[in-house]
Amino acid sequence: MTSVDRNHMLSAITQAKKCKPVADRIPKVGAIIAIGKRVIARGHRGTGNISDDDHAELTAIKKVDDKSQIPQATLYTTLEPCTKEVRSEPLKCCTELIKQLKFKKVFIGILDPNQGVTGKGLWDLQQHGIDVELFPPELAKRLRALNQDFIRVQQTLGIQFGNLESGQTIRTWDKGGAYEIRGTCLNTPGDNVFAFTGIGGQWYPQFNPLRMTGEGKWITKIHFGAYGPHTVCIVKATDLGVNLVRYYRKIVALNTERERIAKDHFQKTKMDGGEILRMLAFKYPGIEMGQLPKGIEVQAMVDIDVERPPATGLEIHQSA
Repeated sequence: MTSVDRNHMLSAITQAKKCKPVADRIPKVGAIIAIGKRVIARGHRGTGNISDDDHAELTAIKKVDDKSQIPQATLYTTLEPCTKEVRSEPLKCCTELIKQLKFKKVFIGILDPNQGVTGKGLWDLQQHGIDVELFPPELAKRLRALNQDFIRVQQTLGIQFGNLESGQTIRTWDKGGAYEIRGTCLNTPGDNVFAFTGIGGQWYPQFNPLRMTGEGKWITKIHFGAYGPHTVCIVKATDLGVNLVRYYRKIVALNTERERIAKDHFQKTKMDGGEILRMLAFKYPGIEMGQLPKGIEVQAMVDIDVERPPATGLEIHQSA
């Protein structure tokens, strides 16, 4: 880093201070595009309103009169460029724009605390041959202070249920025991976010991940193995919690394989193994605990009732 680089970083911070976000979830970001000492464009993040929501990098890029200069230019941005994981229009994210325009180098002030971005923007740029460096610690400290409200908001997922509320009765008997759950979130859930169901002190980690269907919207399918009162949770797991879920899934996979082997054996020998098969069919043993364990942090929870079917003979089987 040269003294010229540092001056451009300070200018980018000055741009960031001009931001007037309408909500804490909107960061204060500034960007400078320069070739050597010469600044060819400046920009800062919009307020967050629908008509004023351009990112700082895009704002600066729009102001470059001659785009053919960009491959010679360095971008100084105070926040890690966004990635396709957090944009409703993935190809319009800042990392894609930077790659398409072939910037020579990018300096990043601080990594984005949003789980859908953290480190991914930096990695993506480096993977495509763009030289990336971070602002020095003392300047990064200024940016963290400037964005303390944004950082605080980003440290939570802000997950909410959209089609479930406390005391609600849902029907699953005509859907094979499954129910599709939708909701919203402030930040994109990572691989350490899971859905759990609970009944009578037994907890069942679900197998389907939370899938994003748009900016701030998620969906997942929950399987219920019984009727009556249930608790549905969306949880964020530490390494300890992730290992618990992995172990549970390992046990289910083992039970599934045992069931397959047993069925194959009894079909070949024509032995009556009905009772054993019924025992093995219980592939999804609940995790017994009065409350969720250490390593599992509840993000959203709701108590519901799973409707019993009418006397039609329809049944569902125990599932996770």
